[in-house]
Amino acid sequence: MNVKEIAGDKSSIAGKRLRAWLGLALGLGLLWSLAYVVLPWGQTLPHVRPIMASIEQSNIDAGAYWYTQSEETARAQMFVRNAIRKHR
Repeated sequence: MNVKEIAGDKSSIAGKRLRAWLGLALGLGLLWSLAYVVLPWGQTLPHVRPIMASIEQSNIDAGAYWYTQSEETARAQMFVRNAIRKHR
């Protein structure tokens, strides 16, 4: 192995690290934009707006609805369905 091959290996490792950090930053940026830009905008869509209004008016913890395989989820699901029916 000569000096050029060793230098080439180090630069390729540095390039891979830079690429990995850039990928991580891009992924975190996409998650941030989804959570703080896309999802809040999605709440204003015509089919979603009445459901969001019912959830807010009924003071429902909508996060509890997404957990599965538990008795609390079944109760939360029934509560959400009944609250939405009342506001229609």
